[in-house]
Amino acid sequence: GPRRQAQTARAHRGHRRTEGDAWGAAPMAGGAMDVRTFRNGRIQAQAAAVRKVGPRGGEADKENQSVNVPAAPSLEALTSSQPFVVVSLDGCGQCEELKALLTARGVPAAAFVKWNKGGAEYPALKKQLAAHAGEVFTFPQVFADSKYQGGFKEVAGKVEQGAYDELFEREFGAEPSTLKRWIDRRPMVVFSLPSCPNCDVLRADLVRRGVPADDVFIKLDKAKPEYPSMKAQLQKLIGRDAFAFPQTFVRTAYQGNFDEVIAKADAGDYADFFAEQFGVKPPAPAPPDVGAAFALDEDF
Repeated sequence: GPRRQAQTARAHRGHRRTEGDAWGAAPMAGGAMDVRTFRNGRIQAQAAAVRKVGPRGGEADKENQSVNVPAAPSLEALTSSQPFVVVSLDGCGQCEELKALLTARGVPAAAFVKWNKGGAEYPALKKQLAAHAGEVFTFPQVFADSKYQGGFKEVAGKVEQGAYDELFEREFGAEPSTLKRWIDRRPMVVFSLPSCPNCDVLRADLVRRGVPADDVFIKLDKAKPEYPSMKAQLQKLIGRDAFAFPQTFVRTAYQGNFDEVIAKADAGDYADFFAEQFGVKPPAPAPPDVGAAFALDEDF
């Protein structure tokens, strides 16, 4: 009757909806979506999982099929994928030493890429690296903002000079600390600039007192790209936005401008410090003016 026919129609619509849902979940004909990932110097194209559907809406035996299609290994792709890249090998002592140095400066683990000398892609990657480092080179090798920086010795020197302070702060949120490290390591530090008359005045005064000026003066350079970061660090250390060079620290304590330092030295504030650190004998007390005393008696 009519009731039986309605039930049959509903069942038929339900079967069509179930079948349509199954086919709708599968990718469109023509292939899977191209998904690219980057893994240790290699670009890999991974086909998205294709859901096989049987003739009655059921899944085939192989539900998820994926295939890795490795592209040619590319050093350029690696160095352009992140702002700072350190390429290293297993069992490389200098690699571990540089990693410890950079980690202490706030460089994250993602920046360190370890190549496998036994891997199939290693010869091609090494050849690409030789175009930057030369035919004969050692690991680690470093790139910053896609530009070649050198090996262990060159990069460690640049780190020490604060060449990457701005980059590490910008990309990794690491607080620049180059100037503070210099101050912590030395008993006395005078930051100066080239062609700075006041710097020359203070230098001459300290030399006159027996202080080894070459050991305490650090000359910054406005022409270098790291200078803005250095200036900002110095402003924070002295607590002043506006200042003039030179700026002096003694036993990590800020001492002031050149005229303040000379005044403190004249007052004998640094006598014990100069004697302990530099072997400078404190000045002997001035002898009494005997002639003036006799003259006073004669006048009296």
